[in-house]
Amino acid sequence: MTSKGRTTEHPMRGRGATPDPLVRLSVNLSPEVADELKQYAGRKGVSVTEAVRRAITVLTFVESAQSRGASLHLEEGGALKEILFLG
Repeated sequence: MTSKGRTTEHPMRGRGATPDPLVRLSVNLSPEVADELKQYAGRKGVSVTEAVRRAITVLTFVESAQSRGASLHLEEGGALKEILFLG
């Protein structure tokens, strides 16, 4: 748990399931980024929370692969482009 996060019980706890506790976080996003996040969630039919989970999962996967020397490429219109994540 982070100093800004608060651990809460998962709604399934006590019903036979024992998932990990959830951490509630608050983030500040620009209106444009918040709109993009909401639009993605709407297109995929998922909650905003699930959209954030997916984004974090993808970034974690890419960062892990790049740390092993892998690169990420996108093919568009017959052209192969390397995607760089700086930082």
